[in-house]
Parts: sequence; structure tokens; C-alpha cells
Amino acid sequence: MNIKITLKRAVLSIFCFVVSLQAIGQLLISGDVYIGQGAEMHVAVNETLFDRGEVLTDRSSNNGVLSFAGHSRWSNANHSGHVNGFARMHHDDHFNFPVGHDGVFQPVLIERLDVSSPVDFAYSHIPHDNLTTEFGIDKVSDVFYWTVKGNQPAHISLSWNAFSNVDVLTGNNLDNIGIAGYDGSTWRFIEAEVDAIAFHDNGASSLLSGSIRSTNPINLEAYSAFTLAAREGAEIRLNISQGFTPNGDGINDTWYIENIEQYPNATITVFSRWGRKVFSSSGNYNNDWNGIYKNNKEPVPDGSYAYTIDLDGDGEMDLSGWIYITR
Repeated sequence: MNIKITLKRAVLSIFCFVVSLQAIGQLLISGDVYIGQGAEMHVAVNETLFDRGEVLTDRSSNNGVLSFAGHSRWSNANHSGHVNGFARMHHDDHFNFPVGHDGVFQPVLIERLDVSSPVDFAYSHIPHDNLTTEFGIDKVSDVFYWTVKGNQPAHISLSWNAFSNVDVLTGNNLDNIGIAGYDGSTWRFIEAEVDAIAFHDNGASSLLSGSIRSTNPINLEAYSAFTLAAREGAEIRLNISQGFTPNGDGINDTWYIENIEQYPNATITVFSRWGRKVFSSSGNYNNDWNGIYKNNKEPVPDGSYAYTIDLDGDGEMDLSGWIYITR
């Protein structure tokens, strides 16, 4: 069974709470579709084909959304046909979100560790309203960003294309590109590596087109947006693990900060989400914290924890972010 939506001069508007389209075959989008505030158009077909036209969703706080069932896929999305607004993935560990805005298609890929709840992404081809950055970031893109709604750990891969101005952002040096996450006040540096082959077009990553993947899983709950960033030119960069599993299996049992030995005076503090200090280290951190509360042999509960790092021990915070503990 195939489902075809074809409108050339009109817009199909969906305002009800949920519209579910289920079939064995294909959903063909061949015209503009508008999903109103608070509405969800859920598709559970094997494939959604973007022939032409956009699925526009309301972008208010009570946004509309085009959602995909587990193992549902799409094809043929491009600058003229994509989800202009919020797309959602249900119950699948890998998903490539076919999102764009203002005639620019710029997808994002996630690889989830926990598939218990949905994740929403939307792309905006405009500057974010706050471009404040932390240590480790020279600047973030003033052209675009992705909005995220999720509460689980996942690897994230961001894409770019000829409309992204990556050459301007990085000073024509692709080695300078990185990922930044917005925590509500500041863009935070996220360690990442450029993909040799971009996930969205299967071409070699270059200044004109490519993708970059977070090195470690990111706690999506800690951020409301992601974008591309230009790294600071520091000789020593820290690779801060954003999650660990202290279950005694000998794999990823402690919180690891690569290159922290280069900062022997670093002061590291970890807080619960309510601001209670659960761990601190004043110099010579040995990558050995295993989730024990203040070294009293009691494990802290699973969940998200904030950290701050004063690299020189001079009382000035240089780095901050979130880590996710699960056993």
C-alpha cells in the first residue's frame, strides 16, 4: 500500500493532535504539508519519499512535529524537499533527521544508547540569539544551528554544505572545525572528529560539504541546541568523557579526561543537578573517579551531573559541562 500527498497550489494543514499513517509501502510527499501547533503527523511506512515540497511544522514552544516510527526511513530529501521544522524519531537507535530551513537542507544524525523516549530535531538557517562561548571555542557559526529536544545519551553527527560558510568559520582550515552545544547560557565545546565520508551525501568531507561526529556520547538533556564551531588554537586539548558506566566490568568504569595530566594543578568538581557537590579533585586527577559520593564508598545515583574544571587552580573556571552516569 502506498500513500501519496500531492498538492501543487495548496497546503495540506494538520491541526489535530495526532494523525497516524500506516502502510507497508511508501509515503510520497509531492507538495507542501503544514503541521500545526501541538499536532503530530506520525508515519510508520517503510519509506517516506520527498518528491517536492516541504513538511512545515509549527515552531512555537508547543510545536508541531513529523514523527517516524522505529525502522521507518526516508529518501530523496534535498534543499527543495525536507522537514522545515521539527522531526521526531521513535524507538530506533540510529536516525538521520531530514531537516532544513529557508531552502537549505542540513540533516543531523544521532546514534542513541537509550531508545526509551523520542528525540526531536529542527534546523534553523539563522544565527542563534546567543553566541557566547566557553574556553576551547574561538567562535560558533553565526549562520545556523539545530534545536534539540531529548533526554538521553547519544552520539551526534552534524552536517554542512555550500550554504554553511564553513570556510569563513574555520579560516579555510577544516582541522579547526568542532561541535558546540548550547546549555541555556553558553556554547560548550564537545570533542568531535570529522568524518572521512560524510553521512548525508557519501562524499569525502571538505570545506564545501561534510560531517563531524561527537567522540563520546552526549547527554542530550544538557543542551537545547547544537552548531558547528571553530576550535581555539590551544596546543593541549582535553577530551572529556561525557559518560561512564561504573559497574565493575572493567570497561568505561571511571570518568576519563584525556590530557588532564598536562594540568597538574587542575581543580575538578562534580555536582548533582540540584547543585550538591558529589566529587572534587584538587590537582593530579588520575582518571580514577568511579562514581563514588565524596569517596565514602556510596555510589551516586544514575543520571546527569554537572562538572567544572579550573585548569590552573587559580579560582577561575575554564571548562564546564555535563556527564551521564549509568550502571
